[in-house]
Amino acid sequence: MKKISKTQICVSITFISACLLIVYELFDLKKLLGINPDYSAGYLADMTITRALAAIAFLAILINLDFKVLNPIKKPFLRSVLFCLPPLAVCINNLPIISLLSGRARVDSPPWMIVLLALECIAIGTFEEIAFRGVVFLSIAEKNGKTKNGLFFSIVISSLIFGAIHLLNIFFSSPIAVLMQIGYSALIGAMCAVVLIKTKNIWFCVLLHAIYDFCGQLVVYCGHGIIWDTPTVILTAVIAVAVTVYMVVQFVKMPAENIENS
Repeated sequence: MKKISKTQICVSITFISACLLIVYELFDLKKLLGINPDYSAGYLADMTITRALAAIAFLAILINLDFKVLNPIKKPFLRSVLFCLPPLAVCINNLPIISLLSGRARVDSPPWMIVLLALECIAIGTFEEIAFRGVVFLSIAEKNGKTKNGLFFSIVISSLIFGAIHLLNIFFSSPIAVLMQIGYSALIGAMCAVVLIKTKNIWFCVLLHAIYDFCGQLVVYCGHGIIWDTPTVILTAVIAVAVTVYMVVQFVKMPAENIENS
């Protein structure tokens, strides 16, 4: 029997996942599954299903490209964890901590709704990081990233592409909200790209992305109250500036072997 190649398997998985996604959207399987997209839980379920299918497709593409970033415990694991602590602070700060502690915001949805939100954030984080950091960024870096300037160029271009994708939200949100989303998405994309270069582990990026989305959406979907106030804006600005400086310094200090092996 003819041996099936890795490429054939990956292409088949990508094709099947894409077909399932198209069928799900075109034949309105939401109704069959009892999903009401106008209801918060229905929207989260819909996003979880579609992003999970897209994540599987891009995971197959990443495996076929043979970038060595899929080992979840790649050494030095502990050093990578420590490196990710400042980016983690950015993600956790996306939760309106001050408002929650003061009682001006609260989470009052049942536990199953919080679990559903977590699943949606994991699905989105997995899809977007594998697609934009794993496939787009690494593909650009493979051609341009053998010098520090080339790697910086790869980070900027891939992050701008990631930010620009959010222009599609113009049909659902106000122009100002979309512009803000484009800006912070590009910055988060750049942060995750540096994390990927340093750790060579895509799963740190996925985890950071999922935590960022979960913290930002928890009160929106599972509670109510004030999310942004003056103290929160100040705290967010301070953490953002501090972590930006940290990431820039880490990138500048990055040894040559990190760049050559990226």
